[in-house]
Amino acid sequence: MLFVTGSINAALVPHWLTWLRHLYPDVVSSIVVTRSAERFVTLDALRAITTGSVWRDSWDEELPGGSYMGLETEADAFGVFPATLDFAMRLASGFTNTPMLMTLQCTEKPIGIASTFPGTNPVIEAQLALLRNRPNLRFVETMPAFSLGKGAWAGSTGFHLPALLQTLQQLVSERAS
Repeated sequence: MLFVTGSINAALVPHWLTWLRHLYPDVVSSIVVTRSAERFVTLDALRAITTGSVWRDSWDEELPGGSYMGLETEADAFGVFPATLDFAMRLASGFTNTPMLMTLQCTEKPIGIASTFPGTNPVIEAQLALLRNRPNLRFVETMPAFSLGKGAWAGSTGFHLPALLQTLQQLVSERAS
């Protein structure tokens, strides 16, 4: 299950879902989208492309099983793709004010975080350390990226679906051993 947050990279999720569908046709991917992500990608577009279901990250949404636990039972693993800094900070702080956050706070299933953070500082690193202590959570290795904010190749990103899948597979393998 992919959780899509409000980064401009959310506009590229349909591309990655098409890639996934062509290379791994047996993989069923369901999507949960934050309201801020809807500035960059529509639920209708995702519903047309994905092999699973698509929901808005809202308590008003008709969730599987009627609650966040339905999201838990629908997935083998979770990928936050893309993960904004705001979302990661709320997750690290223990927030549970949306179905997506509640699911990630309560699950023991593998969680991969594909970061799209614009930068860091000691406060951010301290919060991210809380997440890195979770045995079922791992950040995708970052790679150089073009920073839209800086207008140059001065950034880094974990927003790469093959890397997210590899990260999740590593977590699954570690759990099995």
